[in-house]
Amino acid sequence: MRIRLIAMFIMIALFPYTVYANEHEWDKLDQISDEALQLTKNDRLQEAKQLLEYFEKQFALFREDIHSMDVIYVLTATHEEALRAVTASSVPTEQRINQLTQFRLAVDAVHSKHQPLWKEMKYAVMSAFDKMKQAMEQEDEQSFQQAFHQFLQRYELIEPSVKINADREQVQRVSAHISLLEAPAFRQLHATERMKELRQMEEDLQALFADGKKETTLPSLWWVMTSIGGMIVMTLTYVGWRKYRGEKEGKMVRDKQ
Repeated sequence: MRIRLIAMFIMIALFPYTVYANEHEWDKLDQISDEALQLTKNDRLQEAKQLLEYFEKQFALFREDIHSMDVIYVLTATHEEALRAVTASSVPTEQRINQLTQFRLAVDAVHSKHQPLWKEMKYAVMSAFDKMKQAMEQEDEQSFQQAFHQFLQRYELIEPSVKINADREQVQRVSAHISLLEAPAFRQLHATERMKELRQMEEDLQALFADGKKETTLPSLWWVMTSIGGMIVMTLTYVGWRKYRGEKEGKMVRDKQ
């Protein structure tokens, strides 16, 4: 009985209840966001709207457990844009789907930190960036601007998700590159300087997709198993030694009698 209590105490200490308390809720929210996106793609906007409103109610039940204001802000902002997209009839279909996709990816970024869906868009983002480089090498300004516009559209889909679970410094570096490319002064730079900037931006984009935010709040599963196993073994050894010592002392008392 004592060993069970010790093992339970170790489990509680290593895995706070809040981690499990929200797991089911996040599964539900993840599914809601995905269904809302599929409904939007099928032009079933009223049903998508109802799901998004339901999402808002469910999210409000445990948002206080989220200790990151960045996560709350991103989810709230992308949810509002998604709800507006399915509500306003004036929103173009492509933009509407993009807004729901952006929201879907953001929810997944919270729920799936190790392999989030936004990283699967690496090819789409980098292929647009490659077109930018090719246009720059050919000194074709019009093609460059078209490719840059395509790149921005694709990167904006994942930007909220990136802010949730990518390295903050990497995110800021990519944002700085984009701001420079959007500035009129970029066109005034020498071709060599412009290519240098694009190569550096490419490196930072690759690092962004390759980077995975390390879990600092929870130990790894292997470390946990080792720690728990070690504690239980130590406890069993101690209990066994106490039992052996007690039996030995009892035998000595009986022999003296």
